[in-house]
Amino acid sequence: MTGQLSDDDKLAIAERFAAASRQNDGAAYAALCAPGAVTWHNFDGLEVGTEQTVRTVAWLHRTVPNLAWTDMALYPTPTGFVSQTVMTGTAPGGELRVHSCVIVTLDDEGLVSRVEEYLDPTQTAVLSG
Repeated sequence: MTGQLSDDDKLAIAERFAAASRQNDGAAYAALCAPGAVTWHNFDGLEVGTEQTVRTVAWLHRTVPNLAWTDMALYPTPTGFVSQTVMTGTAPGGELRVHSCVIVTLDDEGLVSRVEEYLDPTQTAVLSG
């Protein structure tokens, strides 16, 4: 997989992927995903489709109006890229600070086919107020 994509190609896709989330641009996010793409969460073991992921990101932006991704680092991998970041903002229950690692698998066309999201769910408790 992704044998035709250079590391620069992968990082350019990673930048667009991150920007779509930061800007709450669901259409741009969905356009980066292959049909049938899934996001898996370490904290609940569930896989969800792109539509649900877009809805979740929109909910985060509504719940944390000053939501930001800071300390972002992007790294190419043989199958896609890794994004390490910290989500910050003011949530209903206080200050949000969530360390996140996302491993993204790309298909040969450079579309996201799988996202594996790793975070500590105790850091998200402030989202519920």
